[in-house]
Amino acid sequence: MKFIKKNILTAVFFSAFAILLGGALISCSNGSSSSDDDDESSYGTKIYSESVTFSETPEQIVPAETLADLSIKSLTIKVINVNYSGSDDWWFTACSDVSWSNEAKLEWQSGEGTNSLYLATITDAAAIAAYKANGIYIAGTNSATASVSVFYVEGEAEESDDSESEETWITIKESIDYTGTGDLIQIIKNTDISTQQISKLKIIITNYTKQDDDWITASADTEWTNKSENIQNSPDNYEISDSDFIMEFLTNGLYIGSTSNLTCKISVYYK
Repeated sequence: MKFIKKNILTAVFFSAFAILLGGALISCSNGSSSSDDDDESSYGTKIYSESVTFSETPEQIVPAETLADLSIKSLTIKVINVNYSGSDDWWFTACSDVSWSNEAKLEWQSGEGTNSLYLATITDAAAIAAYKANGIYIAGTNSATASVSVFYVEGEAEESDDSESEETWITIKESIDYTGTGDLIQIIKNTDISTQQISKLKIIITNYTKQDDDWITASADTEWTNKSENIQNSPDNYEISDSDFIMEFLTNGLYIGSTSNLTCKISVYYK
């Protein structure tokens, strides 16, 4: 009887142990599925990792001094652990200055919600040279917070066939305070323009509250003869390449008209 009882107890013990062991194995197999488990070593050497609160205006996260002495074949910017309570779509963009030069949009890679992974990799030699000279700036959905990391691969970057990437936006005026009256207000005089070689203008609007019935428009004269579309349709990156508009702009300067009492800051750049 003692032998039988002993065998029974032994069987019960090992059955309980097997159940516990099986439970432990199941728990391990259901480990974290976060996109942050991706292999960061494939991106190169990490040179920046911080929690960032995003703004729709580009802000510097990596100074030029950090990049200046590095031999860089590619740069990778990673965003994960996004926290945002608003209703706007998420977007994240890297660039080499406040005028959105060498813009590199971060694309969704994997994951859902907070664990969504966004990446941008920059390989063009001209763009990397601009990042090394000016630093890395980033912009995104206003007030969203996320973990941002920057990596580089050592080596020689390759020249791109796209000549557009070699052009850099040049500042005419930055962060001009503007209050709308319903009429045109001159914000740039023709004497403010340092060159006649202009093919494009870029107008960026920041620090304003978006209302559905608001409008804001640029004009190259006082009669609305050469005027833009509603800049509010693309306030953070509005470009004008119409040759007639630019010719009048060189002659008369730039005027802005908008809904009365609309307030904002306006920056103007050219190529």
